[in-house]
Amino acid sequence: MNLTFLGLGSAFNPTMDNSNAWFSQGSTFFLIDCGETTFGRIWNNPDYLSSKETAVIVTHLHADHVGSLGSLISYSYYVAGKKIRVCHPLDTVVGLLDLLGIQRRCYEFVRLEEGKAADLGEGLRATPLKVEHVEDMTCFGYILDDGAERIYFSGDAKNIPGEVVAGLASGYIRRIYQDTSAKESDHPTHATISYLEKTIDPALRSRVFCIHLDYDYRALLEEKGFGTLYI
Repeated sequence: MNLTFLGLGSAFNPTMDNSNAWFSQGSTFFLIDCGETTFGRIWNNPDYLSSKETAVIVTHLHADHVGSLGSLISYSYYVAGKKIRVCHPLDTVVGLLDLLGIQRRCYEFVRLEEGKAADLGEGLRATPLKVEHVEDMTCFGYILDDGAERIYFSGDAKNIPGEVVAGLASGYIRRIYQDTSAKESDHPTHATISYLEKTIDPALRSRVFCIHLDYDYRALLEEKGFGTLYI
């Protein structure tokens, strides 16, 4: 499962764009989140345009994760001639799209169940795991399984679920993509570098890819043995 990231930045780091990613599986174009900068990066993507199906897996409703979802749905329906699937455990995403004036006939909402693997087509199974990010919003990370390997995508979370850490150690989960902040706080909303150092065995750190960066501190992350991405 080869994820292509459209950006690596946090919400307040527009120079690196939003940390959203896509991958193709069979005839389906899968997009993980659709932040403010995402539509402009994929509207003419050949894989998106040639796909028979498009599915957006939503982690939560902060703008850097869903800020251009409405634009993608409208463009897909009215211009590209596709009705995309929006996948999320909560119908709050439907309420948001209603407020944006996106008619429900323009997309299909797929309600996922927390902790349960769901078949999203083309052999891909997604398991949403509730994670801690902010007090006023329910957020999810996802274990994604394409039949060949499993990965974990954090969305935004101040920690990594215990089963994911154990899965990485056992080899059950091949890679983790984790939002990682360089800022220490008494009330963190993202995993900090120091948290990852305490949580991830040094021998496994190259399989933990740090995303959602406050600024470009990839050299520091590499020094500590963590995986980094360049786009």
